[in-house]
Amino acid sequence: MPARSLTAAALFLAFAAAVPFLPALNGAFLHWDDRVFLFDNTAWRGFSVSSMRWMLTTTYCGPYQPLAWATYALTHRIWGLSPLAFHGVSLAGHAASTALFFLVLREILAKATPAAAPRERMFAAAFAALVWAVHPLRVESVAWIAEQRDVLCATFSLLTTLLYLRRPGSDPWILASLTLALLSKSSAVALPLTLLVLDAWPLGRLKTEGRAVFIEKIPMLLLAFAFAAMTFLGHRVDGAILSDPIVLRAQIALHNFGFYLVRILYPIGLSPYYPLAPDFSLGLAPAAAIAVAAAASWKCRREYPAVTAALAHYAAALLPMAGLMRVGGHLGADRYTLVASMGPAALAAGALLSARRRAPRAALTTALLVTASLAALTWRAAKTWQDDASLWAKAVAYDPKSVQARLNLSAALRRAGRPDEAAIHERIAAELDPKLPGPWNNLAGWALSRGRWAEAETSARRALSLEPKLAAAHFNLACALQGLQRNDEALRELRRTLELEPSDPKARNNLALELLRRGSALGAVAELRRVVADAPLWAAARHNLGNALTVLGRHREAALAFDEAVHLDAALEEAWVNAGNAQARLGRYDEAARRYERALALKPDDAQARRNLAAVRRAAGS
Repeated sequence: MPARSLTAAALFLAFAAAVPFLPALNGAFLHWDDRVFLFDNTAWRGFSVSSMRWMLTTTYCGPYQPLAWATYALTHRIWGLSPLAFHGVSLAGHAASTALFFLVLREILAKATPAAAPRERMFAAAFAALVWAVHPLRVESVAWIAEQRDVLCATFSLLTTLLYLRRPGSDPWILASLTLALLSKSSAVALPLTLLVLDAWPLGRLKTEGRAVFIEKIPMLLLAFAFAAMTFLGHRVDGAILSDPIVLRAQIALHNFGFYLVRILYPIGLSPYYPLAPDFSLGLAPAAAIAVAAAASWKCRREYPAVTAALAHYAAALLPMAGLMRVGGHLGADRYTLVASMGPAALAAGALLSARRRAPRAALTTALLVTASLAALTWRAAKTWQDDASLWAKAVAYDPKSVQARLNLSAALRRAGRPDEAAIHERIAAELDPKLPGPWNNLAGWALSRGRWAEAETSARRALSLEPKLAAAHFNLACALQGLQRNDEALRELRRTLELEPSDPKARNNLALELLRRGSALGAVAELRRVVADAPLWAAARHNLGNALTVLGRHREAALAFDEAVHLDAALEEAWVNAGNAQARLGRYDEAARRYERALALKPDDAQARRNLAAVRRAAGS
């Protein structure tokens, strides 16, 4: 087949693969890992010596992924922190992976079905590549910026496979490509095993070359082992590896081999989060089904080698993420199927090639319907990854009893300015797991925002009964007690909050206000100076400091504090009024007038500010 036609087909597939994911381009950075990776952490930004050293040596948040960090850094260098740019890079990578997978499938079909017409093989390879590319299971890897490493790893894994199919052996270029895949994500540790599967079928090298095939894989396996060890140690240091009993981990792994296969064949009702039920057990029926499927696959390896090879590739690629080493509390994740599902997709190519010989029109119609249906599901799923609230709403819909999904949804709703909806999910989470203090504390905060002091007190005390040293709950209880005019109890709770969390500026600010109310302006000033030092950008704290200094008659310092407050927050109308009052007390009537005018611009009906303005104008005129 002419190279021009092959290139055109690959480019068309790359474009077609990207279309269903276009809604993801409108997505923001998610608080689920995106913020931790790219916002809270700034070490990856730039290509200085220190940044490069960090990328090459870090296991931040567990994984070793220097190439992924370098890709983030390059995107940031060109476009800054634009989520559109980061999504665009992921989408471009997925498009490239699709083109490479098409070329890989074409090589496999050429070796497995040499009698078929080249055009028929190309059509079958294009169909299978597109089915894999537009499948809804791809959405998590492509639409989630934190998982851009998945796409990079898949791209270089496919490049390694393509090079191997064309020149099987221990070629230096193959080792280089494998290294790039491992530098993207350590899940590529299974790649040497998948190359062995190709040696068995369709290359047939295991029969013809025997032990030499295994020997040539030793450098690859050593390389994979080194990267696996680095990632394991990184997760171990990060504390993400769970020490579950080996029997439970084996059950989870066996469950996931079947679970993902069902999701590949029936991708309805997917979720961004699959929780592990407290009473999880594999059961005899699923275990027996998996055993029977494995035995049947092995038995038909001579008559149907493609089926055996596809399932072997699926199992080998999935092995690192199956659950034998659990990282995080979830049962599994859609992203784990990115490479593993290529084996079943290859079977689709063979199935279409066979069907077109018998009923070409029906085969074509079926292929178009399958591809269009998957693309439509993917387009819809990509929309749910645009923001945290829609993402976790989908997780809650999948499993309404998932406490983690409820808590994440409530947090997303609070950030989106929907606190009443968030409180609903907090309450449900508290009912699902009554031993969790967090939901009760959040409910206390919500009740405070609504002025429901008694309800806030009840919720805060419930949180403290579960976690007596929860500083945030002591603070919420103090605020509730202040609202109930039980100020002595509130003062004790504020002091307890600061014992547990000395750097809490809100608690110290409230303590200062309580001291000021009790007539201890000097103590209030001391506390507020600490607040200003700990939270230098908090305008309200400087405003409160100005009020405390005014009580002490230190008007020059008060004027400075008020001016600093309005500099930080020009919309703080009361601070403009008090700044004018301080200037008036110092005899600076023109300065006072300007500040009153700013206050009236913000709040024209402030009668006191208007009277003060008239007074200082008269004083200035006299």
